[in-house]
Amino acid sequence: MTVQKQLTGRATYGPRVEYGPGVSPLWQFILMPPAQESILIYDDGTVVERQTFENDEIKDPSVHTYILGGTDYRTDEGSFEYNALTAAGFTWRDVYTDNVYEDDYDSPYN
Repeated sequence: MTVQKQLTGRATYGPRVEYGPGVSPLWQFILMPPAQESILIYDDGTVVERQTFENDEIKDPSVHTYILGGTDYRTDEGSFEYNALTAAGFTWRDVYTDNVYEDDYDSPYN
């Protein structure tokens, strides 16, 4: 059975609420959901998490992996990305391959 790890514990930001003349007060009461931050993992294992990154930051030769905010990021336990993100304090959950079952049932929906 193949078990991958799904990245959890990313920070969120937003929503931004506009105030002032010409802005409907309705937006003070109806808020959009927050968005997940993006992540850069550098070749030396350094992890940076922010709302956005400029293209030149993402394309820097020392960047190993770019994870766009809001994406379902999965990797194998023990991979470079897994080790760097774990060292930076991120958490993981097991994600099971479809139609493959263990002898003992363990719900992937916990």
